[in-house]
Amino acid sequence: MVAPLKQVAQEVSGEASDTPIAVEGPHGPIRLKWHKLRRYLAEAPFRRSNLALGWRLGASLEVDILATADGRFAVLHDPTLGPSTTGRGRVPSTPIASIRGLFHRDADGAADPDAPVLPLAELVAPLRILPRAPSANLQLDLKLLNGRRLPDSAIGDAAAAVRGLGDAIVVGSHHLEDARRFVSVIPGARLGYDPMLAVSRQPGLRDPERLLRHIERRKAGVSIAYLRFDAIVAAQRRRFPLVARLLDLGIETDAWTVNPGRGIDAPALAALVGAKVRQITTDAPGQISRLIRSL
Repeated sequence: MVAPLKQVAQEVSGEASDTPIAVEGPHGPIRLKWHKLRRYLAEAPFRRSNLALGWRLGASLEVDILATADGRFAVLHDPTLGPSTTGRGRVPSTPIASIRGLFHRDADGAADPDAPVLPLAELVAPLRILPRAPSANLQLDLKLLNGRRLPDSAIGDAAAAVRGLGDAIVVGSHHLEDARRFVSVIPGARLGYDPMLAVSRQPGLRDPERLLRHIERRKAGVSIAYLRFDAIVAAQRRRFPLVARLLDLGIETDAWTVNPGRGIDAPALAALVGAKVRQITTDAPGQISRLIRSL
């Protein structure tokens, strides 16, 4: 049974946590963004208690959103409901009402009652009654399927869902123009761009100097670039200061997704922190913090 939203907020408001929200690097603090709201790699994504806790602690938080058949946003990462949730079917063919009663699964496949599949508006509702630490922010990772343009109804739904929270919202996406439309209706929201889909389609952008030029041509309004960690490491090894050059443009860099055991070793972490990344996306903030502090 799903606990009422106010009950979740009240339980978390008295909870202490040792999950880090940042780690000190050689160029200052590096935020540790809780990918899919995870604090631990094996837990289910989008746990409501983690959202409430991170909001209170001042964490950078991330949720993925997909438009349903009726032009509403649901908090989901994959285009199909199964096997990552207890449902079945394709999200773009499913109306928002049909996701009621579904749950996200953890790494063992168990449904997590703290991680119901929810409309965006319902997931963020507790944030209006919880105290927010000044550094807390929520990235909405906008997923689009088959390059479909977002309907105006979905944009309106998102604006209503986060009304009053705009200064804490970051909209990031591979699809920059749709993200711009999104940000334009959320006063105070910031814009992020992930060029890695473009890199996969245009192999020449693997050259860090060409990637920099690609982002520079699209920089209007962009405050953060989401770059896959190995692209940053490769640029560092080629002695091209990609992240520093982006900072010169007023764009911070988020390195994604940095988890133990996935190509992450001491040299790779040293390259990331040495590159002046301002944020690291991770499903295991505690472990990554310890690894960076041990360098």
